[in-house]
Amino acid sequence: MRFSIEYRLKEPIIPRDYRSGFISLIKEALDRSQPLLKAKYYDNYTLKPFTFSIYFPQIKGNEGENFNVGEIVKINFSTCSMELATYLYNGFLKIRSFPFFDNVLYFERVTLRRHDKIRSEKTIFKTASPVLVSNIGSSDRYLLPGEEGFLEGLNFAVSEISKAFLRREKETAIEFNPIRIKRKVIWHYHQHRSSFTGVFALKGNPDILQLIYDVGLGVRRSQGFGMLEVVQQ
Repeated sequence: MRFSIEYRLKEPIIPRDYRSGFISLIKEALDRSQPLLKAKYYDNYTLKPFTFSIYFPQIKGNEGENFNVGEIVKINFSTCSMELATYLYNGFLKIRSFPFFDNVLYFERVTLRRHDKIRSEKTIFKTASPVLVSNIGSSDRYLLPGEEGFLEGLNFAVSEISKAFLRREKETAIEFNPIRIKRKVIWHYHQHRSSFTGVFALKGNPDILQLIYDVGLGVRRSQGFGMLEVVQQ
């Protein structure tokens, strides 16, 4: 399931490390709607069956250590769990305003989005949010397509979500073929992280590709990374 939540900012300036604020908003939405589900996902470390992306349609650019993003913020949310989607959807409706660093988010609307069904073993995707792939054995080192260890790190992340959400115990492998990729350095939780955006093809079992589409690719998916859109299948 996919839906978008639109907010209006009181002021157009937000910090560059803004994703943590939206993580807090998601936690609050779950807490308002279903506290037990919030505790399940956030009281202990566990893989979370969702991803999201942030879109600023009026973004103007950097202002020192901050971003001038204009008034409008859209959160695009995707999950494989109808239960989670329902509670989050209802939770967002209950939050009419939310403190956001030194700013305030004011709720505007929530709308359902198109949700594609993947039937092909090869699908072309584009990134809706940057993708992070960590090196196996070094979770704070992030790799780009073509670098040594990238495919191993990517497939490890895919295997982890397939075990957690599809109950598949065997290691899962997909093929990654870049089409148009760009490196993007982002600032997240007080650290620079090397990610990538762009267009690429994934080849694998359609059920695995569907899961990647639903919950995101790579690591830190529930922190606003790895959300994909279907280009062609």
